[in-house]
Amino acid sequence: MTDDITGRQVTDAWRRIEGWLREHAPATYAALGPGADDEQINAVENALGFAVPVELRMLWGLVSGGNVKGRGPWRDNNNLISLDEVIGHYRLKLKIQADLDENHEKFARLEEDRAIAWQRLWIPVFSTRVYDTSHGAFLDAGNGLMWKWTRYAYIPPTDKDPQDSIVTYMEDLADALEYPALAEDTPGLVEGALVWRSCVRAGEDWRASLG
Repeated sequence: MTDDITGRQVTDAWRRIEGWLREHAPATYAALGPGADDEQINAVENALGFAVPVELRMLWGLVSGGNVKGRGPWRDNNNLISLDEVIGHYRLKLKIQADLDENHEKFARLEEDRAIAWQRLWIPVFSTRVYDTSHGAFLDAGNGLMWKWTRYAYIPPTDKDPQDSIVTYMEDLADALEYPALAEDTPGLVEGALVWRSCVRAGEDWRASLG
């Protein structure tokens, strides 16, 4: 029952986001791609070696793409990483962690000085750029919460910048689009594509959305 509720929450939030894009950001809406099927998602699970949380399965099953001129439709114009890239990036980050662990052991450093770049249950979800996964956000399959990664290191969350679940992330995004006056960052448009105010490039003709 809990999985059913979570799945419905993800779907409902996405329908709100999708509806807003259809009405206000036609270029971004037109760039949205179809979701993955169960076979494709199962292949990711097999590659990772553990089950993907239901909320991420639902998200992957609903949508792909949505990028216009290098900007995705998510907060901060982040990009939803493709399933092939999820596997490749996951393996790359585990390799980086293995190298860090080897270096740690080689120099017999203290345990509290161990560098963390990645953990086995972290699943890459969003990247800050379409063609660059050096920074982004992952979902911890252990606790169901998302956080950020950087190129080589993990920076723990703080009370001032709390973690989101997939559900809260999507519901907050839908709220920000529908009620921009209450949002921390303002959604707007550049040539019919969703662009957040913080992501506007020099010289662009950006206008705020009325929600």
